[in-house]
Amino acid sequence: MDLSKNFEISAGPELHYLESGSGSPLLLLPGWSQTAAMFYHQLDVFGGSHRVLALDHRGHGESGKIDHGYRVSTLAIDLRHFILGLNLDQITLLGHSMGAAVIFSYFEQFGSDRIKGIILDDQPAALTLDDETSNQVKKEAGVIFTLEQLTAICDALRGDGSMNATREMLAGMLSERLIAESMEWILTENLKLPRKHAATLLWDCALADWRKVIPQIDVPTLVIGGKASVVPWESQQWNHEQIDRSECKILEAEQGGYHFAFLEMPDRFNAIIGAFLATHRSSNGCG
Repeated sequence: MDLSKNFEISAGPELHYLESGSGSPLLLLPGWSQTAAMFYHQLDVFGGSHRVLALDHRGHGESGKIDHGYRVSTLAIDLRHFILGLNLDQITLLGHSMGAAVIFSYFEQFGSDRIKGIILDDQPAALTLDDETSNQVKKEAGVIFTLEQLTAICDALRGDGSMNATREMLAGMLSERLIAESMEWILTENLKLPRKHAATLLWDCALADWRKVIPQIDVPTLVIGGKASVVPWESQQWNHEQIDRSECKILEAEQGGYHFAFLEMPDRFNAIIGAFLATHRSSNGCG
């Protein structure tokens, strides 16, 4: 059974998290505007072999709705407080989308202290680069926004049509099946982060460039991408090629290879995660 708990960080909000099982810690970090509750498949499966913790970032899910600190670097500091406060060690970190960016920032600020391995799920090195950048570099970096597009999205999130803007963003990330079955629940979970804070955080996350940080990752790493994802799959292969001790899995559409693979086809996703947890093997290929 998943346990709902809270942890209060110094000079910050109360952070909510879900916990299941016991053993080696597996810490799950949701993406931008997503929640810990969305990892219910992983909490259920891996709680049988690991101490699984799924964290709501500040302002997200059931965590405190503090009025400041909506930057990736601050979320990484929150993560550090959380890890130290619960005295977690030998952790495997799984970050979906922006959750992986939080891992990048954690490595930049704190290195691999207390981290045993990481799983990077569909987060590019850079979501926005200037117009002078070549198309090849943009594809490798994973660029999906122009500055004008990013500005328009953030303005919409702050405006009266914020719910529709959120719905449109999600629709571009999900398969038609998941839209039909789970869109309203996913939308409700997203709206738990106040839209003004969602806009601030998206702006910060989308303008970050992690291309010089990713090669510094020095623990066993699994990179996951999808052929049907809004994030170019080539960017996930690029991430893998920068990390010495890494392996890479690119999922086809029929394997759940959309941006939310952990929800699209959880059995396939969990099998990949389970194999990595069991072996932490290195791989030179991208399969």
